[in-house]
Amino acid sequence: MAQTFVSSTGITGITQGITVAELWRLTLNKTSSGDITSNLSRETQSGYGSINAGMTESSGIFTFSQNGIWSVTFTACFEESSGGNDQARFGILYTSNNSSYSYYAKGFSGLTDPPNEFAQTDNIEYMFDITDTTNQKVKFDIHEMNANNVLLGVPINQSQRMTGFKFMRLGDT
Repeated sequence: MAQTFVSSTGITGITQGITVAELWRLTLNKTSSGDITSNLSRETQSGYGSINAGMTESSGIFTFSQNGIWSVTFTACFEESSGGNDQARFGILYTSNNSSYSYYAKGFSGLTDPPNEFAQTDNIEYMFDITDTTNQKVKFDIHEMNANNVLLGVPINQSQRMTGFKFMRLGDT
């Protein structure tokens, strides 16, 4: 919860800024289209910095810890192992009723084969006004990916982060 500060001059209503900032990652490769429902972990590597734990995750569904304006970013790192002119599409889905999800952001990676293996990283982002943490949630998916493409995940014991998710609570709603 944001704190309200009162200055010595009597100015009120100033609230604290960012109160949550954290990263999550995909820990194993995903080789098919569909919701990302497993192999997700909060970042823990040496040198990683965060502000409070803000999200919980169950079967790929992320729950916000508190009301406020939240920025959500999906960084997708795709690799094409063979073939040519492949593409991958990915999205951030949102529900306001803890049931029906809709796309609020979509991304597209156009993978070409110059000449054998190619990788590309793309980001999508959306800002959500969260007023009901019980019912407002997000999840992520790959809604189109050819058979020879891979969404890259990296085990938590390795230092690099390939595909990941960033959650930042920017302020009060």
